[in-house]
Amino acid sequence: MSNPITPQGTDCTELNLGFLPLLDAAPLIVAQEAGFFADAGLQVRLHREGNWASLRDKLSLKLIDAAHLLAPLVVASQTSLASTAIRNRLTTALSLGLNGNAITFSNALSAALGCALPATQAELGPALKAVIDDRHKRGLPKLVFGTVFPMSMHTYLLRTFFDQANIDPNQDIGIRVVPPQQMVEALTQGDVDGFCVGEPWNTDAVRACQGNLALLGYDIWPDAPEKVLAVHADFADQQPDTHQALIGALLRACQWLDGPNSLASVAHWLAKPDYLNCDSDLLLEAMQAPWHDGQPRWHKVFFRNRATYPNPDHARWMLTQMQAARQLPEKRVSDAEVIDRAYQPEIWKKVFKKMTTVPKAETPTDSET
Repeated sequence: MSNPITPQGTDCTELNLGFLPLLDAAPLIVAQEAGFFADAGLQVRLHREGNWASLRDKLSLKLIDAAHLLAPLVVASQTSLASTAIRNRLTTALSLGLNGNAITFSNALSAALGCALPATQAELGPALKAVIDDRHKRGLPKLVFGTVFPMSMHTYLLRTFFDQANIDPNQDIGIRVVPPQQMVEALTQGDVDGFCVGEPWNTDAVRACQGNLALLGYDIWPDAPEKVLAVHADFADQQPDTHQALIGALLRACQWLDGPNSLASVAHWLAKPDYLNCDSDLLLEAMQAPWHDGQPRWHKVFFRNRATYPNPDHARWMLTQMQAARQLPEKRVSDAEVIDRAYQPEIWKKVFKKMTTVPKAETPTDSET
C-alpha cells in the first residue's frame, strides 16, 4: 500500500477522531504519527475519551467525525425505532482488527479454582462452575465480572464462555461495566472478581500482582471481531470522498502494524501522554509475551486474515448475542436492515481496490463476502 489515497475534491479535510486508551487504538495513532493521514490530505486531531458511552455520544451528536468504537455499538445504533436513534445512527466500512481481548481473574478467585492459570477452556469452565456452585450452597454473593460495556465483544465473549461452561450468565454471576483503564483498580479494590478487557490492562493486572490471566478471547473465538472505525451515517453519505480517504489512511496503518519491526515504534508512540500515557515496556510486554501455543498471547491482527473487512456475518452474530442478553427492544427493524445499515463492505471494497500494492490473496472475492 505504498500509494496513499488522496481525497479528490473532498468537502472536509479537518477531522476530529475519538479513541479509548487501548492497544487496539493503534491504527489511528499510527496513521497520525507515521503521516498516513497527512499523505491522504487529512488534518486530524485525536481525542482520548474516558469511556465508550462518552465516545458513542460524541459521535452520535456529531461532536467528532469518526471514532475507534466497539463494533456492537454500531450495530446497536441501528436497532431502536426511537426517533433520536434514527437521527443518531452510526455505520462502519472498516474493521480495525481481530482478537486482542483476554479474561483475567483476581488472585482470590485464581486460588479457589484448583487449577493452574492460564488454563484451557475445557479446564477452566468446570473449575469456575464448581466455585460458583460452592458459593451458592454457602450463601455467598455471586461472583462479579467486569466488562467494558453491555454491548461489547467483551460481554459477548464472557457470556459465550459462561454458556459453554453451563454457567447461566443471566443468573449465576454478575456483570458490571468498568472503563478499561479502571479495570485493574476495580480488581484491586475487590469490586470485580475478574474481567474481560483489551490490552494492556490484562498485562497491567499481572505486572501489579493483582490478578492472573486466565483465558484469551482468541481461545473462545479465534479471529473474533473487535473495534471498528465508526462514523455517523450522515458523514458517510455527505462526505464520501473524505470518508474514503480516512479509510485509505487507516488501511495503510493496519498493514504497517502487521509488518516487521513495527512494535518498538508502536510502543513509543502509544505510550505518549496524549495517547495511552503509560510505560512503553508495559505495552511491549502486552504485545509480545508468549502464550502456550508459542504465539504472542495478544494474537492481534490488524491487516492479515481480512482483518480490516467489515464482515456482515459478524454483525449478524452480534445481533444474536444482543437477543440472548435481552438487550434488544421487542419492536425493531429487521435484522437484515440493521446489518445493511450498520456494515458497509462495498465502501471498503472500493477503497481497498485503490491500494496498488495489496497482495491478491488479501482481497476477498464477491463470493467470499
